[in-house]
Amino acid sequence: MNNVLERLNPFFEWITKLAGTNLLWVLFNFPIAYLVLSLFAVTEMSQLATLSITIAVLAPFIFFPATTAMFGIVRKWVMKEEVSIFRFFWKYYKENYKRSLVGGLILTVLWAIVGVDYYYFHSRIYLGSYLFLFLMVWLFIITLFFFAHTVHTETRLGQALKNVFILSIASPIFSFGVAIFSIVILYISLMKMTFLLPFFSGALISFLAFFAYYKVFTRIVHLEQNASPDHSMIEN
Repeated sequence: MNNVLERLNPFFEWITKLAGTNLLWVLFNFPIAYLVLSLFAVTEMSQLATLSITIAVLAPFIFFPATTAMFGIVRKWVMKEEVSIFRFFWKYYKENYKRSLVGGLILTVLWAIVGVDYYYFHSRIYLGSYLFLFLMVWLFIITLFFFAHTVHTETRLGQALKNVFILSIASPIFSFGVAIFSIVILYISLMKMTFLLPFFSGALISFLAFFAYYKVFTRIVHLEQNASPDHSMIEN
């Protein structure tokens, strides 16, 4: 019996870490989480538009800083470091707030443009909407990598955005694989197993995303260092 419990202990530790981090993330995102859930109850297009615009306005100020803090925690796990979840979540939240806010403003504008274009083409030129659906998935990858890059490097914001663009296309199969897994997790969480939302969904996606980012990042840095030992575009 003791051997069974010892073997299960790491599993329960991971469950606890994921749940604790995810709950903190939901708490810091409470206004947006409430509005997102409200989207499923709307019956009129005007209500949907109002809620969507409100979420977009709040996202850079609330969602991006909180998600960056969550990525800071999962980065420690990927790097095999143990940290106090609450203390370090708050630490990363404060340290990266301004950078997350400005980056969030830029990415939110891009999301709004692609989202509006997708809606326009979906309702008028259906085949054309597939292009913007592809761009939404790609932008999803860029957004995840932005969070990961923010907590992993100290590059200037402009260079960081350039870097995550490069990283998103450096290993397309790997990157889109993570995007697909993340979308599947979101679909299951929203449509099938809603109990995952407050406890696991965000933390699990961030862990997968940072793991993918770190693999691509280290591969690119290694290649650049071999090609030019005195210069690395990704790290500047």
